[in-house]
Amino acid sequence: MHGALKKIVLHAGLTLLLAVHLDAQAQKASWGMLAAIPDSLGFAGSYAGKLEGGIVYAGGAQFKGGIPPWKNGNKVYSDKVYFLSTETASWELLGRLPMPLGYGASASFNGNFFIAGGSDGATCYKQTYQISLASDSLQIKKLPSLPVPLTNLAFAQYNNYWYVIGGQVEQPANQASKSVFRFDLSAPDRGWQQLADLPGEGRIFAAAAASSSGLYVFSGASLHQAKRRYLNDGFFFNGESWTKIAPVPYSITAVANPGIAGVIEDEILFVSGDDGKLAQSDLREKHPGFARNVLSYHIKQNQWSVRDTIPKFLKAHSSGKKLRVHAPVTTSAVVWNGSIIIPGGEARPAVRTNQVLIYKP
Repeated sequence: MHGALKKIVLHAGLTLLLAVHLDAQAQKASWGMLAAIPDSLGFAGSYAGKLEGGIVYAGGAQFKGGIPPWKNGNKVYSDKVYFLSTETASWELLGRLPMPLGYGASASFNGNFFIAGGSDGATCYKQTYQISLASDSLQIKKLPSLPVPLTNLAFAQYNNYWYVIGGQVEQPANQASKSVFRFDLSAPDRGWQQLADLPGEGRIFAAAAASSSGLYVFSGASLHQAKRRYLNDGFFFNGESWTKIAPVPYSITAVANPGIAGVIEDEILFVSGDDGKLAQSDLREKHPGFARNVLSYHIKQNQWSVRDTIPKFLKAHSSGKKLRVHAPVTTSAVVWNGSIIIPGGEARPAVRTNQVLIYKP
């Protein structure tokens, strides 16, 4: 066979194999809805994770009565703690946080749930709490506080190590933090340890993930006199120092945190995010919503790809009715029984969702 023709046939074969692989990958993945959070408006900035064998969802904020700020609506914070015991169950109100709070960090370890930092809209907090169940009753224990108050931060966890990255120390803030802290959930009395600062600009709402190799941080928004600048850079921390890694194809600010490492070998998944392109547009109710892509960072190749997209419609958990699906930001991603749970979040500016997505990649 002629050399050029040989190359064409080989290239066509590889393209076909890749297409078959991607098609099989798409068929293998599945999306669904769990029971909706029992609040018609929903919340953004809530804490979420695992508690005993179920999912816990706590705090967060919404606009009272669904009235947006451009109609003089007021942002109000929640102290409610909801619990979902199984994929087929409904959410139940388990108790309340010590105060209305949102936009902080979450972690789960040894059957307990942990939260740190956050805000009530006026004040940033540094408190850290352990939340547990005893005879179906909510138990809240205060742990060593963060060194500084923080909200709108990024967070990640690998086994017993819990990381908090960036954020802001006051509300409002003229600039964002580049501090990084680590907490050993197996030895909580040791408190928070400060690690090397994140390179580049301080940032709020970054994307973070942790694995056995270290800590990954991408994107977010820097603050310059309280105005946001959307970032897409990437950094890796090996426990001693930071190195620059492949940037995200576009900003994924306020992506569901943390990024999901370990569900797919050598990949970290990030669901949705805000690219900032419409941040300065006064679209109000006409805002189309946020990115629907599930981006994958390939650790070994140091490359990005689009692994999946959030469907536009799914069947409701209880009624089976076809519902329009929101691509949420300022929410959490929780790995539960091999699936990724995305509860609530912001559907578009000033609009929350009570939808709970389940994704099996």
